[in-house]
Amino acid sequence: MKAEVANVTPNIVRGLWRHLMRLYKSNVFEKRRAPEMYLVAEALARLGIADRERFMREWSTTLGRRIYVPFTIGVGASSDVLWNQIVTAVHEHQHVVQYEADGLGFMGSYLLSDAARAKYETDAYRSNLELHWWRYGELLGAEELAEKLRAYAVSEADIGVAAKVLRVSGDAVRHGAVVNEASLVAIRWLNANAPQLAAQGA
Repeated sequence: MKAEVANVTPNIVRGLWRHLMRLYKSNVFEKRRAPEMYLVAEALARLGIADRERFMREWSTTLGRRIYVPFTIGVGASSDVLWNQIVTAVHEHQHVVQYEADGLGFMGSYLLSDAARAKYETDAYRSNLELHWWRYGELLGAEELAEKLRAYAVSEADIGVAAKVLRVSGDAVRHGAVVNEASLVAIRWLNANAPQLAAQGA
C-alpha cells in the first residue's frame, strides 16, 4: 500500500517538464496532434512491435530529442495521474540520454533489434523504480515492470533478463542509489521545488 504523501499539482508537473526540456534541449508534442506519429504507428504495427491504437492512446514516444505524449502536460483528473506525467517525463528523458550516448544508432537498434529494445526500455524503467522509491519509499516489482516489455514485442528470454536487471537495480535503490541520469536531475529538482512530495526518509 502506498504511503500517504502530498498531492501533485499541475505547476509542479509543468515545472519539471520545463526543467528537463531546457537541460536536454528536448521538445514535447501531443501525440494525437502530430501527423508523423500516425505514420510511426503504422510502421510499428507492420513490424509487429505495437498495436496502432494502443500506441497512439497509451504510449509516450521519444525520437531523438522529440517527445510525443498522449496527454496534455499538467492536465489530469487526480494527483496519481499527474505523478504519472512526472514519471513519464523522467522515463522519456532517459531515452534522450540514451540517444545522446548512441546517436542515430539508438533509433535503428531500438526498431530493428528486440534485444536492444528490451535493453533500452529496461534502462528507462529503472527511472520508474527510482522515482517510485523517492515518492513512496517502496519498490515497484521488478517482474511487474519487466512484464511491460511484452507490449514491445520482445522475447520471453529478454523479459527474464529485464526482471533480473530490475531486481538488482531495486536492491541498489533500496540502499539509496540513483543510477539514471534523468532520475538524478529530476530528483534534485523535486527536492528543491517539491520536497513535500517525497516519502519520509526517501
